[in-house]
Amino acid sequence: MACIKWVNRSASVALAPDAPYMAAGTMAGAVDLSFSSSANVEIFKLDFQSEDRELPVVGQCPSSERFNRLAWGKNVSGSDEFSLGLIAGGLVDGSIHIWNPLTLILSEASEQALVGHLSRHRGPVRGLEFNAIAPNLLASGADDGEICIWDLAAPAQPTHFPPLKGSGSASQGEISFLSWNSKVQHILASTSYDGTTDSVRRRCSVLQWHPDVATQLVVASDDDGSPTLRLWDMRNMMSPVKEFLGHTKDCL
Repeated sequence: MACIKWVNRSASVALAPDAPYMAAGTMAGAVDLSFSSSANVEIFKLDFQSEDRELPVVGQCPSSERFNRLAWGKNVSGSDEFSLGLIAGGLVDGSIHIWNPLTLILSEASEQALVGHLSRHRGPVRGLEFNAIAPNLLASGADDGEICIWDLAAPAQPTHFPPLKGSGSASQGEISFLSWNSKVQHILASTSYDGTTDSVRRRCSVLQWHPDVATQLVVASDDDGSPTLRLWDMRNMMSPVKEFLGHTKDCL
């Protein structure tokens, strides 16, 4: 399989849901060749008609902190001002920044693209995802073990619901990833590094719901001793439906 487009970055990335763009935020913990400590969020155009293999940067803005996770949500306001939706960045200091990607692309004053700042978590934000069915809702999870649901219908005046804790677990570990169910609007799953999602208490790194079967999801482990993917069905959590083998190192 050949690479058709590329860009040399150590970054967390997110694809635009309704346009040919990709966002990239400087990855937390990564060191480049210049040993730079700066952080940026950049927008790349996915131009597959061009013969140039490197993706062009069409907008960028400095960030106060580096990124653990990046998410790109649809336009929920219906206004032309947010026609490309919103970009959310989960930062290492526990905050979440919200950018208007259209402003990042069109305006030379990139600082105007930052339209919101969400502050609730007490640790690095590693879980972050917009709800595909109700795109005004953004879920976030962090090292403090809390999950927050934010309403970004008005990005400049966000609201949030009371923090969630894992059901049946009084001491949920650090949230490593979260995902909204693709079929049922109000269902959200999360993983934590203490193995809360997995019955054998393995370190869980990421998970993803089945696109068609509302009760099934895949959970990956970043444990080098057991780098597998497991398919679970919520109707029977005693054992996984299937286990996928093949990786020799942790699944990230």
